[in-house]
Amino acid sequence: MRDYLAAHEVPREFLEEKRIVLALVPRTPEIPDGLEERLSAFIDRLPARKRATRIAPVWRWVSGVAAALILASAAGLYFTRQPAAPKLSDQEMYACAEAQRALILVSQKLNKGARQWQGAQQEIVKTNQIINKHLKFK
Repeated sequence: MRDYLAAHEVPREFLEEKRIVLALVPRTPEIPDGLEERLSAFIDRLPARKRATRIAPVWRWVSGVAAALILASAAGLYFTRQPAAPKLSDQEMYACAEAQRALILVSQKLNKGARQWQGAQQEIVKTNQIINKHLKFK
């Protein structure tokens, strides 16, 4: 657009816009002669692929073995250093048994109450059905 406006005349009412465009839009950069040929020759001189060294696979193998050894030793230390379960005295064992019996009793009472509540709920539903049946207007 800049090149067109620089080379052609525009009507008088667009002279201000032409001046703004010419001031703001940068010129198209000029490409030096022979640049494409020089770049192509440079690319052709580059090696097709760098040769892979044999050291990298060896180091990868060695680091894998080292990582496996570290993991095995860490797992061994973790499992061998687990603290033993503390021994409970007779009184503590008795307290645990009593607590367990109390929890079983609470569970049984809650289950009994839930069964009674379900029975009462069924009776309420039956009563509502009977009342609704007799109150319907024909």
